[in-house]
Amino acid sequence: MATIRDVAVMAGVSTATVSHVVNETRVVSEPLRQKVAAAMLALDYQPDAVARSLRRRETLTLGLMVPSVEIPFFARVAKHMEHAAKAAGYSIILCNSDWSLERELIYLDNLLARRVDGLVCISLAMRSEHLTPLLKTGTPIVWFERNIPHAEIDAVYLDNHKGAYAATSHLIELGHRRIGCITGLPTSKLHHDRIAGYRQALTEHGLPFDRELLRVGNYTPASGQQAAADFLALTRPPSAIFAFNDLMAMGVLQTLQSRGLRVPDDVAVIGFDGVTLCEHLCPPLSTVEQPVPAMSRRAMELLMDRINGTAPPEARIVVLPPQLIVRASTVGYASTAAEPHASYRRTEDVYV
Repeated sequence: MATIRDVAVMAGVSTATVSHVVNETRVVSEPLRQKVAAAMLALDYQPDAVARSLRRRETLTLGLMVPSVEIPFFARVAKHMEHAAKAAGYSIILCNSDWSLERELIYLDNLLARRVDGLVCISLAMRSEHLTPLLKTGTPIVWFERNIPHAEIDAVYLDNHKGAYAATSHLIELGHRRIGCITGLPTSKLHHDRIAGYRQALTEHGLPFDRELLRVGNYTPASGQQAAADFLALTRPPSAIFAFNDLMAMGVLQTLQSRGLRVPDDVAVIGFDGVTLCEHLCPPLSTVEQPVPAMSRRAMELLMDRINGTAPPEARIVVLPPQLIVRASTVGYASTAAEPHASYRRTEDVYV
């Protein structure tokens, strides 16, 4: 294996010059730089990435914290974040918190100990005070899928209010008047934004908000199954059900079909997230799609700006629009997927 001394001898320069070229620690004339580069190529010289990162105080690694890799949405985020990181020359350390704030805080300490260059975090429980140790180190961070009030942190997330409004309005426009809603963690901003969108759609169409039609889920198919069973036990069960993620909507489909109910003829169902599996269900599931590739790309751009020192001092918040995807679980097998309303098709970023 070639050494830095071998490169120096072939290029006719000192080892210090080779080191400056490799680590970009001093300006080297273009002719000398080209000689060193040619020698490195000829000898297949591979610099020690670990030693190089220590000298430059970089590790070329990023942390990615997600609540659960068992949830397809978060697995998809991890995939696209890894692709975006690789394109930027970084590796990802994936931390699965399993919905535990305690584990999130432990991972936060571990990532700081590993000296990651930056962090992308998805947490529904963490608050601004939990981030004090991280912010004191100056480690760049981007919040994904939500923002944290009272914290100057870059964030990328979906317009959840508009997404829930779109899903509920779609069901109302199909003639449904009693719409069951399966929510997520009540403490999260995401939950409150989607509830607000659901309620706004009801209000604008002159329909009452009925707490009897709310059930709290935990984003799993089992919680969707239980919520659907609860709805069916009501004296006046809903004719449509909106679930805050696709997995819960899948659980709803299972319960309805096990009871011999037809979807959407007896009960219509719509989910949220737009996981790939939705289109392969029977019937294919209508959903509100989150643009995960675009969200991941924007999050990485914000993080790279912070790492490279090119970001403005104030926090940047990027809000992306949802897309309503209409399939047979709401409109019937004879219908084709409807074009989403123009207000849900926009793809430009919104800064607030």
